[in-house]
This record gives sequence, C-alpha cells and structure tokens, in this order.
Amino acid sequence: SAGSAPAGTAPAADREAGAARLLAPLLPEELDHFLLQADLTAVAPGPLSREPAQAMALIADIESKGGATVYRFTPASVRRALDAGWTPDALHGFLAEHSRTPVPQPLTYLVDDVARRHGRLRVGVAAGYLRCEDEALLTQVLADRRAEQLRLRRIAPTVVISGAPPEILLARLRELGLAPAAESAEGAVVTLA
Repeated sequence: SAGSAPAGTAPAADREAGAARLLAPLLPEELDHFLLQADLTAVAPGPLSREPAQAMALIADIESKGGATVYRFTPASVRRALDAGWTPDALHGFLAEHSRTPVPQPLTYLVDDVARRHGRLRVGVAAGYLRCEDEALLTQVLADRRAEQLRLRRIAPTVVISGAPPEILLARLRELGLAPAAESAEGAVVTLA
C-alpha cells in the first residue's frame, strides 16, 4: 500500500527502539541521585535521569565529565535557578531529595545568601512616566477608567510609569482634559514635535 515501508525495512522509529533495546544492557543505568560535597560540588557517579539532569544543568555548572560528572555550585548558577523561578525552599528540597550525602552547610549558606540578594533591584519596562508634586492629581489619573490603556503604575508618591511612550501619554492625558507638559531627562520642560 502507498506510504508503507518497502518489504524488509522497518520504519525509523522501530529501528531506533530496537537499537536502544540492544544497547541498553551495555550502557550504565541512569541515576536519580548525586553526592554533594563540602567544596560546593556534586558528583553524579553515573548518568542522571532526565529530571535531576535538567535541574542540575540549571542550578550548577558542569566542571568535568567522564564516568562521573562533577557539578559546581556558584553564585551565578544559583542566581540562574532563581531567575528561572526556583525558590530557595525548592532548591533546598531538591538538593536534600536527590543527594545521597547530607547537604553541606556551605551550600545551604550559598543558596540562602544568593536568595537574600536576588531581586532586591528590579528591572522593568517603562516607555514614559508622569511626575507631579500633587499626589491627589496622580491618584485621580490612576483612578480614571479612561486612562486604563496607558497601563499606569505608581512607583513613588509623585511618580507614575506607563508602557506608553511620552507622545501617547501627552495626547491621551490631553484627551482626558488635563494639561501635561513634556520634560527632558534633566527635568526641563520641552516641546515634543
């Protein structure tokens, strides 16, 4: 029939599955654990199964490979895990669950120290801002449903940021009956063309 494999040949998926079955007894068994050491390393004495291998690739750097893989935990690798959404508790839990040795105190301290500093500085997107010494006026603008499309967010009593660029902010605020002025990066009033 059309689309079937010629006689005597197997589809690629069947050939791959057959090859995997033949090679399986020759390959080391996958592990779900590693050995944590006090020098901020972990040794996987064989190939890790998928879940711990993916996690370790995120939270530690591979230092050497061979019959065993050595991973090194660094402030940058722990920060990478936190950036990816791991919490300090999740990191501690994963390490305790998958290590056949106790979690060393230096590693606990490293995770906690990096987590304590992680996210203290925040970076976001703002295309424009409103600045006004009259906090009540800013509160009024924030409460106006007609200004919702400007995606306004107060970041200080006298400062509101927006995802909209200054030209759009000026036009929309004027449509709302307000009289905003544009300002330069130095705070001087300017005219936008």
